[in-house]
Amino acid sequence: MTIGTANVSFSSIANEVGVTSNANISLQDTSQKQMILNPSNSRQTFTLTDSLTLTTQDTAVADNMNLASAPNEVSQWSSYNQGDIQFSSSSSTNPNADHVETINHDKSTTGNCVALMKLSGEIYCKRVSNDLVWFINESTHSNITGHHKETAAGTYNDVEVARLAGVGADTSTTVAVGFTTLENTNGGAGQTTVSSSGSTSSNLNSTNTKIGFRFVHQALHECTGSSGRITRQRFQLIFTVTKPSHNPRTFKLFVGLFGKATTTNSECC
Repeated sequence: MTIGTANVSFSSIANEVGVTSNANISLQDTSQKQMILNPSNSRQTFTLTDSLTLTTQDTAVADNMNLASAPNEVSQWSSYNQGDIQFSSSSSTNPNADHVETINHDKSTTGNCVALMKLSGEIYCKRVSNDLVWFINESTHSNITGHHKETAAGTYNDVEVARLAGVGADTSTTVAVGFTTLENTNGGAGQTTVSSSGSTSSNLNSTNTKIGFRFVHQALHECTGSSGRITRQRFQLIFTVTKPSHNPRTFKLFVGLFGKATTTNSECC
């Protein structure tokens, strides 16, 4: 909830940043522990760059305000709203066509009596130099066309989509990832396997550790007729970045798997 524009209280600041302790609250500590990330207003503790649609970010009235630096004033928190950092979206009027997810796989398949459907996508992050970098990958079924980075069709095997510069300089910084299933319509057949890209929680000691998930769907559809069978699966990945002496921040990205299977021979069934 956005902090008010006047009479800013310590309790409103604590609530906004998630401080629940009943102990004394230090304005200096609270301010300097914030990861300020708002690229449109250039308010950054760590520079954030991306090639995606940034749909949610911090908001505040004052441009170029950085709570992590002095002076530490209550007035700096006026109108501050700590939002999750969200890339892309999954709110689509036509999930099989709009392609709003960070990475999505959309493929129609046709068979005589049986139609085989294969879909896949992956999002992970890892340390690159002193930065934390997010990548997308077409994963298991990269040989099957139909992958998009948001609306752009192409080949996306280990392609960088976002970077948080400098946060990996302290290799004890940790990243944990989970996911939520937003939609699961699988056409009455098939199975989706979810597996880690290497880890689901790790510090940034190694540049080889991938933190994320891959989603792989495979189905065999029989006798669908001309109407076909639709698969729609949408997932939100939730990355929590915790840097020592800073409050954790959350980053969200999306995977979409969409398909239609059609069979043409009515005499098979």
